[in-house]
Amino acid sequence: MTRIIDFLVELLERIGLLFGIGRRKPDPTDPFAPKKRSLMRRLVSALPVLLILFCIGYLGILTWRTTTYPGMDLAYPQTILPPPGSRGEVAGPAPATTAADAPVEVNDESTTAGSSETLTCAPSRVVQMQIGLIDLMVNQNDWIPGAPQYNLGFFGLVDFEDTPWFDNKASFQIGMLSMVRRVSLDLADTLGRVRGTSTADADLQAAQSRLRTNERAWVLNNPFDAQLQTVMEAASTSYRGAIPLYRRYNERLAACDALFDVRRDNLRTLVDRLAADLGSMASQLAQRANATQWSVQRKEFIPADGNNRGWFDFRADNLFHQARGQLFALHGLMQAVKMDFGKSIEQSDLGQVWDRMEAHLAEGAELNPMVVSNGREDGAISPDHLSVMGQKVLRARANMVELRDILNR
Repeated sequence: MTRIIDFLVELLERIGLLFGIGRRKPDPTDPFAPKKRSLMRRLVSALPVLLILFCIGYLGILTWRTTTYPGMDLAYPQTILPPPGSRGEVAGPAPATTAADAPVEVNDESTTAGSSETLTCAPSRVVQMQIGLIDLMVNQNDWIPGAPQYNLGFFGLVDFEDTPWFDNKASFQIGMLSMVRRVSLDLADTLGRVRGTSTADADLQAAQSRLRTNERAWVLNNPFDAQLQTVMEAASTSYRGAIPLYRRYNERLAACDALFDVRRDNLRTLVDRLAADLGSMASQLAQRANATQWSVQRKEFIPADGNNRGWFDFRADNLFHQARGQLFALHGLMQAVKMDFGKSIEQSDLGQVWDRMEAHLAEGAELNPMVVSNGREDGAISPDHLSVMGQKVLRARANMVELRDILNR
């Protein structure tokens, strides 16, 4: 055992010499050379090398966890959703809205008075996309917002949110989570039941409850943070628990033992709520990007809540990547909605508007500058990435509003 320790200490001392730490071996022929140091003294002398190696490893792991995005590319919907014509794909109206043992006829607002359409039992593509997005966030990737290494900041001195490093993925995941939470609410309150007269689905409600867990929660939390319990379930574990609930619901739905209401008014409600969320994000982007605003009363420009610090606005990247995460999640969710509500979209002739909306979502999710700049819109040196992202968000929202208006007719 002593030989092993001597070997490790010798290795650390040699590494330390590369950094100019420690002393070289004394010449044995030198009569004034110091005697061989004890094991404890050699261990103490190796501590600086251990500290350097720890810092390198710590920052290396942090960099890897916060800068890699496994599976998160714009082709992810094709790996989650089945191709057209595959087993389980439904022609006409997608998944069933009945718990009966056989297909039933349900009147849809998009049909003429007295007519009806037969709904066939099948899994919901929206629920399938929810499962895929959660899997992307917490299984294929580390959940960064709740990781102690991220929440500790720069060795406990500065939060990463106040720096230009290591916080982009956390903001991106929070943006994705906000859209998954929104759809989980609609699944439990609207899509998974017939209006307000049927019983809410237990699995959908349980999944929604799991997704409400604070995104910063870990097993042990800061006891002085009033928003987090000291000991609780980690956010990633809670979100991961929603996957089997959604799978069980889809299995029951395929067996005609659950409800999924694909009425036209439910599609209108879902699109309207998603458009409202995008409107909120567009407002935050615009507020952060505006350093001045026009005062109607004073007839001049006055200071606003934002800034034009360009590359030196270290909070701009948080907002930018949160918006990008929202568009990234909607990129897949709206494709799933199109499959589930295919009949209503076809009858309302929404194809062209829907395609434009999907294009704007993908274009916004693709934006990923190396460094986010919050400069002037007419600036020549530093660009205004927040305004560019806000434009993509507003275009997608405008298409959603147009879809809602058509469905209102």
